Amino acid sequence: MDNYSQTGKWSHISSEPTTEEDGEDWRPPCKIQETKGCVAAHDYELAVRQILKRAMGLFRACLVAKGIYPDHMTAISWAQEAWTEACTHVEAKVKYNNEIIQLVSP
Repeated sequence: MDNYSQTGKWSHISSEPTTEEDGEDWRPPCKIQETKGCVAAHDYELAVRQILKRAMGLFRACLVAKGIYPDHMTAISWAQEAWTEACTHVEAKVKYNNEIIQLVSP
């Protein structure tokens, strides 16, 4: 049984990416157009959209594995963890913000 199954958290993931962990800089997400109304994935550059797609899948996996109706703070935490894990998968260092978290955990 892995650590994820025992604790319900990814042990190798920080809930918030920082520049202090390994000395490498995480950059903010880059918008290619201004948000009009609701936040949308197409407002962001391609790299962010790719991370977002993977993060949304990881978030949905959390819903299936841990519970379909998490409270608000738990959903935010899962979205942050999913974003960081997705960045690891695509080998990108892009920070999340409130808009990104809204997209990951609709």
